[in-house]
Amino acid sequence: MKTKLRTALSALLVIVLTIFVAAQNLARVEGKCTDDAGKPIAGATVELLNTDTGQKTNLKTDKSGGFLSVGVTTGSYKISLIQNGQVLFFFNNVTIHLLPENAPNVIDFNLAKEHAGQGTGHMTAEQQKQMGEARKRNADAAKERAEIGSLNKMLTDAAAAEQAGNWDQAVTILTQAAQTAPNRDLLWARLGGAELGAGDATKTTSKEQSDQHYQKSATDYQKAVQLLSANPNPTPDQKKQRAGQHSKLRQPYDKTRQPQQGTAEYNLAAQMDPPSAAMYYFSLRPTLTNSATREQDQQIKTKDIEEANAAFDKAIAAKPDYSEAYYQKAINLLSKATFDKTGKMVPAEGTVDAFNKYLEVDPQGKHAEEAKSIIASLGEKVQTTYKKGKSK
Repeated sequence: MKTKLRTALSALLVIVLTIFVAAQNLARVEGKCTDDAGKPIAGATVELLNTDTGQKTNLKTDKSGGFLSVGVTTGSYKISLIQNGQVLFFFNNVTIHLLPENAPNVIDFNLAKEHAGQGTGHMTAEQQKQMGEARKRNADAAKERAEIGSLNKMLTDAAAAEQAGNWDQAVTILTQAAQTAPNRDLLWARLGGAELGAGDATKTTSKEQSDQHYQKSATDYQKAVQLLSANPNPTPDQKKQRAGQHSKLRQPYDKTRQPQQGTAEYNLAAQMDPPSAAMYYFSLRPTLTNSATREQDQQIKTKDIEEANAAFDKAIAAKPDYSEAYYQKAINLLSKATFDKTGKMVPAEGTVDAFNKYLEVDPQGKHAEEAKSIIASLGEKVQTTYKKGKSK
């Protein structure tokens, strides 16, 4: 019985001594956190990471920026000040000691002194460099967020002005936006669109002023294309985006009667975005045909019509079932018809074939009846073997 009692007392003594020893290894840590302006940093987290054991202790700062713990295991620590998930500062290789009469280990985060290089110097030169780089990244990110917020506000205001027909106001807003962030292609493209709208709005009152807007529109779209072209290895989406800007650049060229430049932009768009090539080539038709109707010289007119038809052929080659391209090519060819001695119309070569091809591809299309009527009026036969198809 006495043996058992001695054993129990011995075990109890070991437990008591263990607790006593552990208590002797628990140190007091306290400190205060102030920002660059010397104001308390309240509600932040002070993380104590024991680099020997990996154990973490998190302390919250009070309204005066202070923190305190009376149960920190002695050892080597990395101590970080964290706010909103962001490390504001940290000390590395900090040794927590047991001090006489339970005096505290004081760890103050005085960010004004630390950032000025006058702090307690717990970081190595490399760590200080890394912290400085992190602060710069954080500052740059904050600046970027602020700029994006401001630009989004401008874009929203410009869209509202355009919706209300206030094109000059939209141009003013977007000019400011493009000057604020001149390396953003989207802003130049939006400004080009606003200048285009302003040109249309003044077209009936001042041709000179209208043309000035169109010229500015072309310059703005060129800037957007230039920025997009700076990437030597664009992704498919970036290529498509650049093609879209080339397509938009065609518009001010059309407005200022520069069909060759407009044609060049559409060709570039088709080359940049092959999946949409048919659409771009097809869209050449208004540029070229409209140009032809503006010219009085028959030789130039014929040349432009042939170029328009060549664009239709490219569209068809890119998309063989492009029914609208066949139809528009046939209509375009009608302008090349001649008349014999009896006054009968003689269609240009390929006219009837183009109409029939349209009917073959899209027999129930929106132009089907008109195509049949024109074929009949030319004294040709409409093929009747076509099956019902989906309108293109």
